[in-house]
Amino acid sequence: MSKVSVMAALAAAAGVAQAGDLYLQTFDAQGVGYSTSVTEFSDGNGDFFTQTDGTSNIGSFVNYSSADGSFFAGMDLDGEGAGLPLELTTSTFSIDGASNLQFAIDLAEDDDGSNQDWDDSDYVTVEYSIDGGLWTTIFDIESGVTGFNNEPMVNGVAVTDAFSTFNADLSGLSGSTMAIRLVWNLNAGDEDLAIDNIRLTGDIAVVPLPTAALAGIGMLGLMAGARMRRK
Repeated sequence: MSKVSVMAALAAAAGVAQAGDLYLQTFDAQGVGYSTSVTEFSDGNGDFFTQTDGTSNIGSFVNYSSADGSFFAGMDLDGEGAGLPLELTTSTFSIDGASNLQFAIDLAEDDDGSNQDWDDSDYVTVEYSIDGGLWTTIFDIESGVTGFNNEPMVNGVAVTDAFSTFNADLSGLSGSTMAIRLVWNLNAGDEDLAIDNIRLTGDIAVVPLPTAALAGIGMLGLMAGARMRRK
């Protein structure tokens, strides 16, 4: 048993917390791990709310760069008769025993040349719910200034046509389960948003090993050290 292995085992025995993914949605498969308030749709052009590879089922004029495979996107959401707002909700996942929760999501928006498309009345809100409770805002994606045809922002940081990661510190939260929801209100032509890699991470406490097992691990470490000295 190597020294590294012994140290890892002792860390587990001591109940050391280890960071890990609690939820990850990559939109590699339609409808898997998430649900939408209306059936996903696309007219093949500029009205869509769907999982996509960025080429086959949305308009060819819509461009997102740095995509990590498939993703989810919406544009002009009432163009096909849907009533706004629309919702995309993740499956419920466990956060039981986790601490230092951290949220991340990749965002992009088709930059229509020198023009920007978001009006100040339109938005996408990212929310969480713990243990089936009330929905609480993580952050809003909205026009950076008042008026029409501006760029969308998150806390003053622009969302561009290149996928970028936006983070939020949820370290003060705890509970047994969580779900993430995005509420979409984009009703003007060319107003759009693409999302990918919804992720929640946290420190997960490793269950301590029994005292007898801890003693055995320590003995293995001593034996390994003795063998190394004899070589």
